[in-house]
Amino acid sequence: MNLVITGLGVWTAAGRGLEPLMALLYGGGHAFTLSPPYPVEGLEPPLCAIVSDLGRERPAEALLRTATADAFAQARLSPATGRVGLVMGTSTGNLSGPWERWHRAVLAGERASEDGCGRDGPTLVLARDLGLAGPVATLSVACASGTAAFTVAAGWLEEGMASAVLVAGLDALSVFIHAGFAGLGALSPRGARPFHPERDGLTLGEGAAVLVLEPAEAAAARGARALATLLGSGLASDAVHLSAPHRGGRGAAAAMVAALRDAALDAGAVDAVSLHGTGTAFNDAMEAHALREVFGERPLAIHGVKHAVGHTLGAAGAVEAAVLIDALGTSRLPPPPAALDPTLPLPPQPSPLPAPRIALSTSSAFGGNNAAVLLARPEIAPPPSRPPRAVRVVARASLEVPGGPVDWAALWPSPPERFMRVNRYVRVGLLAVQRLFTATGGVPGPETGIVLASPSGCRAVDLRYHQRLVERGAAQASRLDFVYTVPGAPAAEASILWDLRGPPLTFVGPPELAEEEATRLLRRGRAERLVALGIEAPEGDGPAAAVAALLEVAP
Repeated sequence: MNLVITGLGVWTAAGRGLEPLMALLYGGGHAFTLSPPYPVEGLEPPLCAIVSDLGRERPAEALLRTATADAFAQARLSPATGRVGLVMGTSTGNLSGPWERWHRAVLAGERASEDGCGRDGPTLVLARDLGLAGPVATLSVACASGTAAFTVAAGWLEEGMASAVLVAGLDALSVFIHAGFAGLGALSPRGARPFHPERDGLTLGEGAAVLVLEPAEAAAARGARALATLLGSGLASDAVHLSAPHRGGRGAAAAMVAALRDAALDAGAVDAVSLHGTGTAFNDAMEAHALREVFGERPLAIHGVKHAVGHTLGAAGAVEAAVLIDALGTSRLPPPPAALDPTLPLPPQPSPLPAPRIALSTSSAFGGNNAAVLLARPEIAPPPSRPPRAVRVVARASLEVPGGPVDWAALWPSPPERFMRVNRYVRVGLLAVQRLFTATGGVPGPETGIVLASPSGCRAVDLRYHQRLVERGAAQASRLDFVYTVPGAPAAEASILWDLRGPPLTFVGPPELAEEEATRLLRRGRAERLVALGIEAPEGDGPAAAVAALLEVAP
């Protein structure tokens, strides 16, 4: 199916729309500030990139509404037309602002409502207010969320579930996020300088980008102009560490290769790459190794955006896709990083920069999540449509954990050491997967991925981490708890434990969504074997349940 992007909306610290962002990139400037709109005492450094005129009552919702309105306007599409879907990628959703206020009120002994305060809050509010008739989902694979959303949206359109899909990336900043990254020692005191010989960390940012993805035939019938074609997308897991990348970039490279395979292209067809480029020593190094593995030593134009508007977390991939679409439409690429570390195996830069026809964007994230998307000028045809494949369920396993204290050793005699170090939510997920692999008689190959869905997810860790922030201050943020405020932590730990490097996805939603979306990935040729993991894990020591299934393409 020929899928095209017909509208986009962007709002970052550079301003509303693509024009101020592109001007900032071409001018070599940045939008960093030392004055975040939340308490900064104990935050070292407080430097970040803030959307200056954003209301802070419900900042994520305001970002999403504005970007969505701009995307609809450019696409000349009404939300009431047909079955418009929404897949929103985010790290925190409404945790920044509404949830923080709710939890502070609760800790102060006040009565308050938590309704709409979760990671899926902006998604559900927007879908309700616009009356969207298509599928709606919240995807949370940390900083790869905005890129991974393209894979989900493409599957929905290929299976006729929607007439158009809003592909969104979103995150607003807050002390919840800022204190966590500060505690990890990941922040630069003077501003992110990706791939620079003296790079010293990332700079946080906030923003949203929304792109209208739809079949080319539908766009043409409506008289809408195609801005770019979606050629392919790819996902892969590092399966090595919860918060640090694989040093050789194997997951990032695998995601790029998967996107190329999805597009039926070889690496030589790509003119430019939009880098994840955070500015941290290890991330930039792994990305350089991944580029060398995929593209070799040929000249390749590279650029990024995080030196200008910061790391916008779940929004990053969608923002970077919008920048690529502008570059494809204007035949002008943003400049490469100002100075490149000569010790990194980066490709040589072509001079002059080419007028791009096909470009790739790549994202990496906590949990070992990696995603890539290939975009092209609208006149470039996608690969022929592939017929859907039959999928079979190899085995299922379920688990129920009672409330109160649990004898974990009775549930998993002689478990691996890392099982005893993780929280209840992660343990429930690992136990379900362990039972699944016992039922199948062994661990599947490393090409296997994990699709996880949970409505509550890491809520218990969110509460514990934020309570410590409130009671002890930002300087005392728990690094360990912050790393586990990732809904996909059970999938990440399972990937590490059993070396599962295939496509990873995590949804904030009902447990059955995991098997639905895993089946779609397999049916549409984006995976060969997947574990679908659904978890119900309320906060504290309440009862929990999980179901795991192993699915594969039928022979």
